[in-house]
Amino acid sequence: MNPNQPEEDVVSGLYDNYHETQKEILAIEIRKTRNKLLTLAAVGFISDFLALLVANTVQPETLLAIAVIPLVLAGLSFLSLKEPLTAMIIAAVIILAAWIYAAVVTRGMAAISGWLVKAIIIYLLIAGFQSAKEAHRIRKELKG
Repeated sequence: MNPNQPEEDVVSGLYDNYHETQKEILAIEIRKTRNKLLTLAAVGFISDFLALLVANTVQPETLLAIAVIPLVLAGLSFLSLKEPLTAMIIAAVIILAAWIYAAVVTRGMAAISGWLVKAIIIYLLIAGFQSAKEAHRIRKELKG
């Protein structure tokens, strides 16, 4: 340590470095949340498209119908840049509502089919929530 340098400058420098590191981590966590939402949208669309192919019902109307939720999830990825935790909560509610609706309409068949895709979606939701929660915590810390 330089004897001519005041101790406050050292402490101030450490705080500034910590602050900058937290900003970088915040940006990374927000990017992770956004990417998880975009991946959720892609997985949802691809799995539904494959189901349409298997059922041999690929038509413009059905493609539009299966694109609604992935488009909403892609839109939520933009919200996640400002409010990552809110975006993940909305995404989870939408996905859960779609699963419940599908289970009711198919009299329970949708609840027991597609376990691999559902497991992937649940993993992506949990990972997205972890990143969003960390981003929320860091943002709170930087404001306070």
